[in-house]
Amino acid sequence: MKRALLRGFCFLLALAAHSAPPPEIRGVWVDRTPLATRESIAKMLDDLKNANCNAVFVNVWSRGYPLWRSAVFQQHTGVFTDPVYLGRDVLAEVIEEARPRGLAVIPWVEYGFVIGYTGGKAPLVEAQPGWLARRKDGSVEFSWAGTTRSYWIAHAHPEGQRFLLDLMRELAANYDVPAIQFDRARYPELDCGYDDATKALYAAEHDGAPPPDDERNAEWMRWRALKLNAFVERIGRVIKSANWRILSTSAPIVYSFSYVNFLQEYPAWIKAGSLDFVSPQVYRSDMAGFTAELDRQLAAVGGDGTRFAPGIDVTNGGTEVLIRSIEICRERKLPGVVIWYYGGLVQKDSWDRLKTTVFQEPASLPWK
Repeated sequence: MKRALLRGFCFLLALAAHSAPPPEIRGVWVDRTPLATRESIAKMLDDLKNANCNAVFVNVWSRGYPLWRSAVFQQHTGVFTDPVYLGRDVLAEVIEEARPRGLAVIPWVEYGFVIGYTGGKAPLVEAQPGWLARRKDGSVEFSWAGTTRSYWIAHAHPEGQRFLLDLMRELAANYDVPAIQFDRARYPELDCGYDDATKALYAAEHDGAPPPDDERNAEWMRWRALKLNAFVERIGRVIKSANWRILSTSAPIVYSFSYVNFLQEYPAWIKAGSLDFVSPQVYRSDMAGFTAELDRQLAAVGGDGTRFAPGIDVTNGGTEVLIRSIEICRERKLPGVVIWYYGGLVQKDSWDRLKTTVFQEPASLPWK
């Protein structure tokens, strides 16, 4: 009798293991909007939990401010966090609310090199004007979504780089998170890199010659891209030095459009081991376009999809395209997806369809 019960118990365990979905990243990017209050944070996390998502990529570096209480930022500006949040540590609140819901929180450093925008210059722009990226004509304002203007740290500026690395070290050392995602590791446009620090570095490596006036000069483009590649590698090392358990990730634009227009070469980051996984923005409104672009990106990283969790945009194609895109990723045995974005899922009312199709059961994360 005991043997029969034991056999039955083992059968049930095997059946449960067989029916459980394999580990995968079911991530969602979360912008500033649902972070307004502790209550709105809880509501957002409940929505994601109920839809069987498992990772929250929460915006923590936005409009030139950290959304955590940053001693690094305070040293440079005199303030700890975005005053909109009245001194709150938004990241800490999200982590506290996510833990009992079983959701992983990944700080999404959305603005990357961006430290301010017109209509609301952030304090770092005023405190460190020597860090600003510049065009050939000396201007420091770059377009943002075609309407506003943004300010960027000069990508090769040693002090500006050190500041960003210190922010990443602070996040990794002080917050219990499985990964950190540094976004916008790119130039705003090709006519950029003409600040004094970058010009001096280029001249030091070119027998005193200044950078070419032609921003599309192939060697000048390659030089700037290689400096960015080296910086991304440093981000990974800094994160690991603060906490070896934390993964380094990024959400680049699709290659080679990213390189030709923004000097961003994310396949090199993967091949060099600078990232633990990557989420390229494979944003397409139809399945044919998504599938073709996804396969192009996989080919760009040498066909290895083990560290490839693409970004999918629900706002373009809607819920049905999102669901089919997730299925396509599973057919290619990718470790998951990240959805742009929580607000889009709300607008498209995608929750029930996700839960009755591709996210029927909870899934653990691959790194667990």
